Amino acid sequence: MYLVRPVDFADLPALERLAQQAGIGMTNFPANRERLNDKIATSRRSFQTDVIQPGDESYLFVLVDTSNDQIIGCCGMDAMVGVDTPFYSYRIDEVVHASPQLQIHNRIPALFLCHDYSGTSRLIALVVDKAHQNHLAMSLLSRARLLFIARYPERFTKRLFVELRGESDKHGYSAFWDALGKHFFTMDFKKADYLSGVSNKNFIAELMPRYPIYVPTLPQSAQDSIGVVHEKSVQSADILLDEGFEFRGYVDIFDAGPSIEARTESLHTISQHKTDKALSLPHAAKGTTYLIAAGHLEHFRVTAAQAEPQIAGLGLEKSTQEHLGIGAGGRVQWITL
Repeated sequence: MYLVRPVDFADLPALERLAQQAGIGMTNFPANRERLNDKIATSRRSFQTDVIQPGDESYLFVLVDTSNDQIIGCCGMDAMVGVDTPFYSYRIDEVVHASPQLQIHNRIPALFLCHDYSGTSRLIALVVDKAHQNHLAMSLLSRARLLFIARYPERFTKRLFVELRGESDKHGYSAFWDALGKHFFTMDFKKADYLSGVSNKNFIAELMPRYPIYVPTLPQSAQDSIGVVHEKSVQSADILLDEGFEFRGYVDIFDAGPSIEARTESLHTISQHKTDKALSLPHAAKGTTYLIAAGHLEHFRVTAAQAEPQIAGLGLEKSTQEHLGIGAGGRVQWITL
């Protein structure tokens, strides 16, 4: 059985291993022990903070294989990006160039540096061990975040977005970065990606070009990579797209990976989940598998198990209740896997 729970300091070695395995391009989950430790501290503080409206809170969860108590994945969410410094993206738009005399009217795609996502909640750092990248584990981990947001809507904004990793190879080469960012930062993609994950991001504002980048002026390889999802992120992207996230023309300034967004209340898990009390079953549960969440804030837990919806609540096996840390009568949220 899999279980999603908030991260703790004892999880640091496992997070380091997952960050190393994730590789280049996971800017918000760097393979840096000090930065990961800071993320754990921030997460614990965020869970323990009374929140009226979203601010600089950040929440991190881990995925546990309960058969051996090993941590095999992690995910998280930022309550609001751009609190201290602007959050930069490229917005894809068109520039019109026309000459009535020559009867020429061209619409040229261009990249505009912007911080339109500043002040918006973001889902981050979905990483799963290679041996467990199945639909059950990936869907549970990704959608557990949405059940938490549904439980505590005051902690997040009414819009959510996700940055999907863009194209780069195992050696850290990005055609988009090589054609554009490299000329302004005088460093390779791997180093720029790492610095963005572990340091203050003011250097981005200081070095990025202020004027629109005309897409046709870039090499074809760079043009072809704009808005393309990294092959290792396709499965997690599909889960989010099925939830209702959409591409609205924003890409990452480093690797041109697409950002997808949605109105929080419109996402499938948030809009369709049910909430009631847990009921004890006198027999083994059978039939449909559900994502089931219980617990308050730092005790929040989510698992996937067979259960039986009833008029008075959700029928659960005793073992499922134990994994969630509740008894009969406890509050649960659930939705079909």
